[in-house]
Amino acid sequence: MSEITNLHPDPRCTRARQEWMASISAVGDKWQYTANYADKGAVMCWSPFSNADLSGKVLYARITSDVQAAIDQLAVEHATTIAKADTWIAARVADGNMGNHSINLVPGTIVLQEVGVYTPGDWEHLYALYQKGAIRYPWMAGPRGAQAGQVGLWEL
Repeated sequence: MSEITNLHPDPRCTRARQEWMASISAVGDKWQYTANYADKGAVMCWSPFSNADLSGKVLYARITSDVQAAIDQLAVEHATTIAKADTWIAARVADGNMGNHSINLVPGTIVLQEVGVYTPGDWEHLYALYQKGAIRYPWMAGPRGAQAGQVGLWEL
């Protein structure tokens, strides 16, 4: 069985993320983000990673929102969407891409539920488990040496 590693140090999003033109407030052990202006704002979901760190990786995020437009328009800036369903998205950052990788905000709030940073190979294994119905979302938090499909508290 292959090992899958989520490279992000806070995959459950218990710490506030960097933002641009947005307000942040705690909601239980998560954080909610609201655009300061009607059509602007962004959340750097994968901070503290730099844009250079994310080059060549697959980025995953799952949000919740009371605004359907936030879910419908869910996208990762400067990355190519490779999978998306309901409230989650996965996007591949091209090798050498140093653009800002964030989720743009629309009017209303989002709550960042979980994130992942995976190598393309790890993503393929994880997504295959999701497609087989072995896991609810194509995400795992770790521990660092967790085996693909291994049941544990890190799988939702």
